[in-house]
Amino acid sequence: MKAIYKRELRAYFKTPLGYIFLFAYLLITSAVFTLCNLLTQQTSMVFFFSYVNLVFIFVIPVLTMRLFAEERKNKTDQLLLTAPVRIVDIVLGKFLAASTVLLIGVAATTLYIPIMELYGTPAIAESMIGYLGLFLTGLLFIALGMFMSSITESQVIAAISTSVIILFLWLLGDVNIQFTEVLTGALAWLGSALDWLMNFISITNRLYDFALGTLNLVPVFYFVSLAGLFLFLTVQVIERRRWK
Repeated sequence: MKAIYKRELRAYFKTPLGYIFLFAYLLITSAVFTLCNLLTQQTSMVFFFSYVNLVFIFVIPVLTMRLFAEERKNKTDQLLLTAPVRIVDIVLGKFLAASTVLLIGVAATTLYIPIMELYGTPAIAESMIGYLGLFLTGLLFIALGMFMSSITESQVIAAISTSVIILFLWLLGDVNIQFTEVLTGALAWLGSALDWLMNFISITNRLYDFALGTLNLVPVFYFVSLAGLFLFLTVQVIERRRWK
C-alpha cells in the first residue's frame, strides 16, 4: 500500500491535476471567506462552513476521475492487477494519496483563523471542528469519486457522474417533501421509511453540527461509514475485474 500511495501522490504533482485542485479549492474558499467573514467582519465561521462544502462539487472530481479510469483506458491496470499486491491495498493507497492532497488544501485554509484575529476574536475550537467536518465530507466524496472512476474508463464520465451525485446529495437537504403526508393508510410505513432515508443521506443535515462547532459522533459515523461503503464497493469492482 505504501508504494501505491507514494506513486499516486507523486502523480498528482507530476501532472497539473494536484495543482489545479489546490488552485481551484483555495480560490473558491477564499472567495467564500471574503464574502462571509472579511466583508462582514464576522469571526464566526458558521456561514463559511455552511457554503464552502459546495466547492467539492467542482474540485473533488479533479482528484478522483483518473484514479482508475485512466489506467483502465490505457490498459495499465492489468499490470497493477497482476502484481503481488492486494486489491484492498491498491484502493487504500489511491484513497490516501487523494486524501493527502485534500488535507493540504484544507490545512491551508486554516490560515483564515489568524486573519480574523485582525478584527476580532475567532472561536478557534469551534472553527477546527468545522474544518474536521469539511475534511470528512471531502473524504466521503473522494471515496464516491473513486467508485465512479472504477466503473468506467472515461475520466469525463467519472468526473461528471461524481459531480452530479454530490449535487444530488446536497439538494436532498432542500427537499421539503414529507412522504408521511403523501403516503397514508396502508403505505404509511413506506412514507416513514422514505422520510428517514431522506433525512439520513442528506449532507446538509449532517454538516449542521460541524458548522456550529459541535462535535457529534453521529455525523462522524455517517461520513466514515459511507466512505467505507464506497471503498468496499470499489474493492469489489476491481476484484471482479482481476478475475475476469
